[in-house]
Amino acid sequence: MRYPNLLLVGVQKAGTTWMHRTLSRSRHVFGSTPKELNLWGQPDYLDRLDAYRAHFDPAQKPSARYFLESTPHYFHAPNIFADVSDQIRSTIADVRVMVILRNPVERYRSAYVHHIRKGRLPFVAEIDRVTDEQIMLATGLYGKILPHWRRRFPDMLVYPFERLAQDPAGLVAEVFGALDVPCDLDPATLSPPLHTSRQKRTEAGWPSMPVLKTETRAALIDYYREDIESLAGQVDFDVRSWLQMPDARGAP
Repeated sequence: MRYPNLLLVGVQKAGTTWMHRTLSRSRHVFGSTPKELNLWGQPDYLDRLDAYRAHFDPAQKPSARYFLESTPHYFHAPNIFADVSDQIRSTIADVRVMVILRNPVERYRSAYVHHIRKGRLPFVAEIDRVTDEQIMLATGLYGKILPHWRRRFPDMLVYPFERLAQDPAGLVAEVFGALDVPCDLDPATLSPPLHTSRQKRTEAGWPSMPVLKTETRAALIDYYREDIESLAGQVDFDVRSWLQMPDARGAP
């Protein structure tokens, strides 16, 4: 048994399940089952390392160069309970870390809907609250979180969710290139994650999918404005478009 040498650490509601399943199809990548092992950040993580390593058996895929775990709530700043990045860095000597960042306003909406489905929040047709319940706001402060992680992992891979949604084959090829292994997945099979809003609404018995109220969206944009401006200087893809209000068609 061994430690993983590839971690997909976030963010929540940004396609991490799709990416984990897709990379796991390659002969070069062994993905853990379950995808989320939720170890790093736990106060007793040192006592659970043997059980954690048991999820990564090289004999199950001898061709694998990378052993992957994907837990999207790892990507947080240090708090009074733990510094996840430090726990990983101090335990695993050789590991690549990857994160997918999604427009924090859209991530907030998706997370809010998720917590409604889980019964943690009441159903509303229009989301009219800006709240940090379930750390829904803090999770989107990427400009604050990313520098801390990069100090531990200077070669951290950072990708935008928009790229996954619009060009999944291109993104996957880029990931394999960064990992220095050939992409052995057929681009024709790499469709973006399916939009299942109608299915989720039907399963939940909702009259409609909850949407962000216009005033709530504007308030969230204002909340994230300074952090997004900070992030713009840290990544090589456009994030300032996240500050735009969508037009009547829903496009920014």
